[in-house]
Amino acid sequence: MNTLKISLFAALLSPAISFAQYAPLGAITTWTDGYVVTTENDTIRGKVRVSSMVNDAPASVVVRTEGDKKITLKGEKLRTVSQNIPNFAYATGAIPRERETVVFERVPNPRKDGKTALLERLSQPGKITLYFDANGWKKHSEYTFGQFTIGTNPRDLSFVVVKDLTSARIVKKSTIDDEHEALFGDCPAFVRQFPAATRRDWNRFGEIVEAYNQTCVVGGTVN
Repeated sequence: MNTLKISLFAALLSPAISFAQYAPLGAITTWTDGYVVTTENDTIRGKVRVSSMVNDAPASVVVRTEGDKKITLKGEKLRTVSQNIPNFAYATGAIPRERETVVFERVPNPRKDGKTALLERLSQPGKITLYFDANGWKKHSEYTFGQFTIGTNPRDLSFVVVKDLTSARIVKKSTIDDEHEALFGDCPAFVRQFPAATRRDWNRFGEIVEAYNQTCVVGGTVN
């Protein structure tokens, strides 16, 4: 019997991590409502189950549509995988109620020379969007408790940060100050409010990105 596979890091999270910067949950391996978008731009809705993973990303997905028809799709054929979080998963209190879905999107991955890959989105979509960098967590041990996995200090994680859907870079605590200009320098209004970033700002990096998206993007252009 398949079980829900969700990595719960909230027991170790700083309170500063909010809806602006989610902890990675991982793909859901039981049937749950959702949809996929193929690389040919076809949208298929129904019950969605991730049947296999490679490097923490969906390698194979099954969609059960109306009439109990099952469609199996390889990860390389998918542009988006969206799964609704089951109600029972909120019982631990570790997952914020405002987070309703686990979403993987095909974006450039700087660890693969910019080739695209399905990565779990960890922020609200915007001009700058944060994604789970699976390789950035590999050095941290995990502890299994029942069907959940609790990881060590998530403040040491790194993100794949995608800007304008095309430019991607790895950002981590030790490089946040160096990346400030490349990420936010095109918005003078934001830089006036937040002229620099240091390691002390790492725990609220998601909030900083959200502030940039809200401050700088007006009518689809940079303010």
